[in-house]
Amino acid sequence: MATKNHWLPAIVLVFFCAASLRAQAPEDVIRTNTNLVTINVSVNGNKGRPLAGLKPENFLVTEEEKQMRVEFFDDGGPASIVFVVDLSSSMRGEKWQSLMAGIKDFLAKAPLGNDYTLIGFSDQASVIARSVNEDQLWQVMNKLVPAGNTALYDAMLVGLNALAEIPHRHKALVLFSDGQDTCSRAVLSAVRQEMLMRRATIYTVGILSKYDSPLPNGRTGKELLSELASATGGLAYFPSAEGLKRVLKEIKSDLSGQYSLSYYPLENSPGRRRVQVRIMQSEQTAKLRYQEYYTIK
Repeated sequence: MATKNHWLPAIVLVFFCAASLRAQAPEDVIRTNTNLVTINVSVNGNKGRPLAGLKPENFLVTEEEKQMRVEFFDDGGPASIVFVVDLSSSMRGEKWQSLMAGIKDFLAKAPLGNDYTLIGFSDQASVIARSVNEDQLWQVMNKLVPAGNTALYDAMLVGLNALAEIPHRHKALVLFSDGQDTCSRAVLSAVRQEMLMRRATIYTVGILSKYDSPLPNGRTGKELLSELASATGGLAYFPSAEGLKRVLKEIKSDLSGQYSLSYYPLENSPGRRRVQVRIMQSEQTAKLRYQEYYTIK
């Protein structure tokens, strides 16, 4: 089912620290600098499993209630995936071992043509690998050792900026962290604003989360992460360490089953646009998740 975003422009996914949070008014838009609009759509059938085999003619795409012509169509990839990985000292031990095992399984039998970008963060955030294949990503990850604090906001901005440089229209960002931001220079409003510009599916994975205490805006961390993910058609997870492999398997299945639909809008004047996607000619009841609003500057 399509989800709505209720945030001011101000990617990705974040566990928020009280020191840098300020109350934000809602908004529900995505900003874009390109005429081509790409919508990643997750379609699930009756049993909650990805609904495969759909064709462009099975989709009805409207913008402001006007039917759009789908110019480009991808079913299941290839995809560009940005991993944003917490390397702080609290990730040591079982959590790190479980995460490594889950990512190794994620990369096994990956769709042909996928590429991966890795952002690591502790005291600082940096691009560790850019647009590499599965083997190259694993070689780099296998050498990492967690240490330091949690510059989560900084990492999200680096990851979101990387989305603008990766090759495929079908793209996603996956965040792994076990704690709230403790040392970023960036602020939450900047992360939110960047997230809404990128039109990429975001998945958040809070490991052994401690995000139930209310934040200054009245929301809990879990609520905030869930809403940020759902705004892009993604999903938020809060597993224990032993549940990481299962969660990564679910993300892989969801991402592999996505459809990527691209079209040119009827108007290029500045303003907000609402996109709606429906399934036509399907015998099954389908539930869709995608990012519903964008704006043209």
